[in-house]
Parts: sequence; C-alpha cells; structure tokens
Amino acid sequence: MKFIFVDEFKPTSKINNKKLYGISVIMIDAAYYSNYKNGFENAFLKLGWTKDKELKGRYTYSKAVFEDITTDQRIIFAEDLFKLSASKSGKTKKVCVFVCFDLFSDTEKEHDIYTELLSRIFKKIGKPASAKTGKNLIGIFLDSNDSITKKICESKFYELVTNMINKKWIIFEKPIFITSSSLCPGLVFADFVSYFYQNFIDTKRFFDVTKNRFLELLDKEKAQFQDKEEDELNQYIKNYKKQKQSSQIIAILKEIIYAD
Repeated sequence: MKFIFVDEFKPTSKINNKKLYGISVIMIDAAYYSNYKNGFENAFLKLGWTKDKELKGRYTYSKAVFEDITTDQRIIFAEDLFKLSASKSGKTKKVCVFVCFDLFSDTEKEHDIYTELLSRIFKKIGKPASAKTGKNLIGIFLDSNDSITKKICESKFYELVTNMINKKWIIFEKPIFITSSSLCPGLVFADFVSYFYQNFIDTKRFFDVTKNRFLELLDKEKAQFQDKEEDELNQYIKNYKKQKQSSQIIAILKEIIYAD
C-alpha cells in the first residue's frame, strides 16, 4: 500500500501577467511509514515544538509560535525532515517526492488548476508494482482547501481522481481532505516541500529582478548610503541567502520527480 499526501503552493511571483501555482505530493510506502513517523517524531522532539500548535514550513524563517526556537533550529528540522526521504533499505524507493507547477491566467479557477496539476503528477506515479497482498492499494490525503472542497463535490472529486490515476490502483476508501496539524506528519512533509519551493521561486524571482540594484548597492561604501539604502541592501542580502538556503535544503531530498 502507498500513502499519498498533497499540498499546494502559490508563489507571489507573476510572469507575463500570469500567476504561478504548484502542487507537492509525497508518496510513502506503507511498510516504511512507521519508520518515517518515528523519524518525524524524533526531529519534532529535538525542535522543541508542541503538538497542540501547528508546525508549518512558512514558520522556518521567523519566530512564529515559539519565540525561543531559533531560525537555525527550524532550518535543522527541515533538513532532518527531508533526510527521511532517503531510505537505507535497498533499491526500492520508500518515499517519492513529486512537484508540479505552472503558469495560469488570472481567469482560471483554482479548483481547475489544482486538479490539472494533480492529474499530471498521478500520471508520473504510474501503476503499482504488484496487485498482491494489498500492494495496489493507495490512500490519498489532501490538505483541506476551501477553494477545492467548496467548489467540487466529494463524489465528483472521487470520480476525477479515479480517472487520473492508473486503473490498477485501488483507492483506499476515498480521497480524504483533512485539516493539517502537527499530528499529521505526512502533510507536514508536503507542506515543507511546498514552502521551500515557493520560497525558492519567490526569492529567485526577486533577486533576478533586483540584481542590478543589488550589485549597485554592494559597490557603495557605507558612508555613501542615502536614506534607507542600507535597509534595502540588507533585505536583498536576506532574500539572496534564503534563496541559496532553500536550494540546499531541497537538494537534501533523495529524489524529486517533476511533472510537466
């Protein structure tokens, strides 16, 4: 059996007046899930978070929720979480990470974009390795999203997913939208993947647009700064560091499968 966890991300960047939208999917082999969850719990305990407070990727570069948990500690948690995608048990992949993002016009509805990207990823998943002993069962858990659940009825979404996925898969019960929390380690993983991709895209876009200004400020002596230029430079440096760091953290994932 496979467990699938789905989360979406919406970079703020626009290209040619089109909006970016993405989907992250984490697929975990059921036989590996207990090891994954134990690894998650250990990383969570080391971080010092509590289960009654939701842990999200967007809190990585902030003091949100727990001010005494430093940015460095949050980054280490993200690294430890992504390291759980590397299985030491042999050739069979225990965790697969799928990412799909594209440009869309402002007139396109979010639920249509969501299902289109999800369909592209499901095509990449392919068929189960075997139909024996439940290996063709697949459980699908999605982060609750009003833009999807209030626009597509449950039976319609089930039909859509059934048509997207390889016919040899048997869907466990039904695709389930759940409210994300620190009690859902699979969704936390998907959320962190979504956050770091969104952060990388946004900060890279910001740097590309401001690169000339950034270099201009770097060439200046501190005494030459005009009003607020030092703050401006510090913001450029901060975003540049976040872009590089996001890239490094994403690279920890054992394998990322991109859906076109």
